[in-house]
Amino acid sequence: MNILHTISAKKPSAIAASLLRLERRGLYNEALVEVEHMWKDISVSPDVAGLAQGEAAELLLRCGSLIGFHGLNEQIENSQLIAKDLLTDAHRRFSEMGEVEKVAECENQLAIVYTRTGEFNEADACLAASFGHNIPEISETRLHTHAITSLVNQGCNRHAENVKYEKLYEDVFREHASEYLKGIICANIGIAHKNLKNMSAAFKYLELSKYHYRLAHHKVYFATTENNLAMLYRDVRKFSKAHESIDNATRIFRQIKDKTREGFSFDTKALIYFSEAKYAEAFKTIEKGIAILRKSENVTHLIETLLTKATILLYLDKFSEAVMSLSEAVGMARVQTDDKAAMALIKRFETSLEERNKRPKPNLENGDFELILPQSIAHFSDYRGVWINNTQLESIGLAKGSLAVVAKTKVNRGDLVAVAEVENEAVSCGFYDADFGIVCLEGCDGEPQVFDEKEVRVLGKIVGVCNTGRNEEGKMVVESLNI
Repeated sequence: MNILHTISAKKPSAIAASLLRLERRGLYNEALVEVEHMWKDISVSPDVAGLAQGEAAELLLRCGSLIGFHGLNEQIENSQLIAKDLLTDAHRRFSEMGEVEKVAECENQLAIVYTRTGEFNEADACLAASFGHNIPEISETRLHTHAITSLVNQGCNRHAENVKYEKLYEDVFREHASEYLKGIICANIGIAHKNLKNMSAAFKYLELSKYHYRLAHHKVYFATTENNLAMLYRDVRKFSKAHESIDNATRIFRQIKDKTREGFSFDTKALIYFSEAKYAEAFKTIEKGIAILRKSENVTHLIETLLTKATILLYLDKFSEAVMSLSEAVGMARVQTDDKAAMALIKRFETSLEERNKRPKPNLENGDFELILPQSIAHFSDYRGVWINNTQLESIGLAKGSLAVVAKTKVNRGDLVAVAEVENEAVSCGFYDADFGIVCLEGCDGEPQVFDEKEVRVLGKIVGVCNTGRNEEGKMVVESLNI
């Protein structure tokens, strides 16, 4: 008895076409419903017994591709291994039939799976095999090969190679590719321009990518492009726009239950906080992302997030913990890719360390420099200096990067104070309020910061500021605050 035809009225070719259509819109759960009659247990191969060789191979191809996407989103254990097995089986069957274009399609899909697991050498090998087949250059399969190549190039930081795809997009993709493939190629061109600091071109192609994904009705990739735009806004220091974009991306990922991408969106959010010098917020955010990504098979995202954590820890003066996070990331990169990828991570960490060490960090208590205090605040017997890392207090003379003088004295509601988080000593400044076990710091603009009073200690009242650095004698001239 042919189980497929008994349970489902649809022909195998119609089911395969439906699976592809749903996959290209990111509707993976709906696609699984299409094959539940033949694939109740996704840990084993779909039941294609009784089907013609071509029909069986096509459904194995579509199911292999589907479980790769679905498993990534839902963080299903061994989903990428299952995808590889199904795609390899389909590849074998199509090879035996001499269906060259379908063989190439299988190799394209295998390259995607290897990219998810960070095995870029294997992905490159699959793409090379796909390009080796003599198929039409404007076929969907060949255009898909180019789109996946741009994805692998991005993962391997081959940005200049992706910029070369601009001409192919203008000459071929615009006329012959689906909106889905146009979205992929534009997204990766945009990211390449971003990494090469060609900001105008980066905005152009990322907006084009959003446009194409909207037409393709692909929420997952639309939100992914929002994530990339958030990073671009961060690079040009338009932080409010950056937060708006990443919050929109996270909302969509959560709505469609894409846990892996939701986790990586926290990496982006943390990096935006980091660029604003809000290191405590960055640390809390990156920990959320890592907790989610540890359940995913997407090692590439986890490696990047661990490196972000290491960088944040540097700026929180947690060097040993930073090295531990880096070591974990390097170990994963070496296993999944090669020593070259691992060394690239180390180089990026070294660059962050150099940048961190360039930031002046005098120690008042050890007398690295001398403060010249105005008479109005000279009577305080116990004080310390803290660096202002946010911009919400600039209208009252506390600019980002300036040194604030904090006096250890009684603090009242409404006083301008500095607090340190107990866990990591990250300092935050603002107008003080406390009630019901909650400490709130208001700025002159932006959202207030809220803490559990058990998680912070009040350093004292801010009584002065030095915005001018050292004078000719190497002393810091402090001005009293008029607030």
